[in-house]
Amino acid sequence: MTTLRPYQQKAIEQLRVAIGEGNRRVILCAPTGAGKTVMFSAMVQSALSKGKKVLIVTDRVELLTQTDGALTRFDVSPVAIRQGNAELQPSTCYIAMIESLNRRMAKAEYEKMMQDIDLVIIDEAHKGSFDKLFAYIPEKATVIGATATPHREGNQKALKEFYTKIVDPVTIRELIDDGYLATPTTYSVPVDLTGVRTYNGDYDAAQLGAAYSKQKVFRGVIANYLLYCNGKKALAFAPSIASSKELCDELQGAGLPARHLDSTMKPDERHEVLAWFKNSANGILCNCGILTTGFDDPNVEVVILYRATKSLPLYLQMCGRGSRVTPTKKEFTILDFGNNREQHKAWEFDRVWMLEKKAKKSKGIAPQKNCRKCGYMMHTSLTTCPACGYVLPVKVGEMGEEVILQISDKYNSSDFRKMAKESTLEEVAALIKLKKIKLHWVLHNIINDKQTAKKLLNLCGYRMGYFFFLQELKNDQNQPLFACLQSSDFNPSASSITGITTKQSADYSLR
Repeated sequence: MTTLRPYQQKAIEQLRVAIGEGNRRVILCAPTGAGKTVMFSAMVQSALSKGKKVLIVTDRVELLTQTDGALTRFDVSPVAIRQGNAELQPSTCYIAMIESLNRRMAKAEYEKMMQDIDLVIIDEAHKGSFDKLFAYIPEKATVIGATATPHREGNQKALKEFYTKIVDPVTIRELIDDGYLATPTTYSVPVDLTGVRTYNGDYDAAQLGAAYSKQKVFRGVIANYLLYCNGKKALAFAPSIASSKELCDELQGAGLPARHLDSTMKPDERHEVLAWFKNSANGILCNCGILTTGFDDPNVEVVILYRATKSLPLYLQMCGRGSRVTPTKKEFTILDFGNNREQHKAWEFDRVWMLEKKAKKSKGIAPQKNCRKCGYMMHTSLTTCPACGYVLPVKVGEMGEEVILQISDKYNSSDFRKMAKESTLEEVAALIKLKKIKLHWVLHNIINDKQTAKKLLNLCGYRMGYFFFLQELKNDQNQPLFACLQSSDFNPSASSITGITTKQSADYSLR
């Protein structure tokens, strides 16, 4: 038997009060990671124990009926209505794929089944695909629409056309404070989206992917992952299949354990990739449109937003994939390569949810601000000055932290040298491999013992013979490496350096 958390019990009680007040169509809003499935599974169990008939409508039957899922933990075993299972079996509890159910509603047995239902649970109720179901739900039935993001805009119908009340028992901030969700740190990298059109209310996937490829945004992903999240398990969300594959290829080319996943892959192939990721301690899984909802791996420590989106629900769902806590994980990292935090605010921001659609912004004068460095007047949403390239300082919020970074491949000695001094040896090696800092600079200014020097060289892929090229340093008694260079451990044989001159050492290609 599963024990409900205090806020989950509070949510169920608020639902009962709302229904008692005459609301037969109620939204249950709870953040990703709060356990909406657990909450509605408890309600299903309670309804069944009172002799009620229940219908759960979803687009992820397998996840809801898996052996360790919430329904199973509450001893609920629904009959599935989905493709390949056309005959309706007698039951007091059904679970249905929305499209499969909709295609069968013209049949008399399904129409009768629906008229006998007392409680309807709609999973991910913010999705417009569930709207058509309401034409078949009897007035006597209670409908609970579960979602983390009761939000609609654009051409979608407002939720108020289907529901009369929202129950919103807990916020992301409260869940973080109470230790139920991990604390996020966001690293934002501004990306130029000029020329990327809008299609069906969001950025055109193909154009967005092409823009990222042209700007080589994947280099920024690799650099910042290695610097801030090296060795951590990560989920990357891309705008298109091609873009996801390209990112995966680049990550693999940098020596990182990455795989790609999309909906066009065969079921057994998808299963193999997911099994690999589940069993990987430091894997990076790149995907397109397949792991935004219904996917749950508490060990994910990094969320890479390798896309921009105008959809607030999509943004929150993606970020939420890293928010689960474990005995060893209390924090997670968001690498935002799409100006998403700028557009939607922080993932952990306290939002007020409404059944009405988001109002369109007026076309008044855009708010302006001046660049602190050159005085250029720009839109307040910009994080980088278009005139001089000045990047706004780090922003720190009450809960999470946002750091504004750059993708630039240009060598910036002051920035990366400062990073190196504050980084682990593995992270320093990553910066060297990306040619953000020079190996000899690190050896001259940071390393001061031979064992650490050996380890760094191994991490970078160099032979000990590299030290032969630093003999000129012997004339500088103040260099930290002077003592190391006197050690016989760093006297290479002539054969290991044949044909390589001191001048060539400046190239220090990995050997």
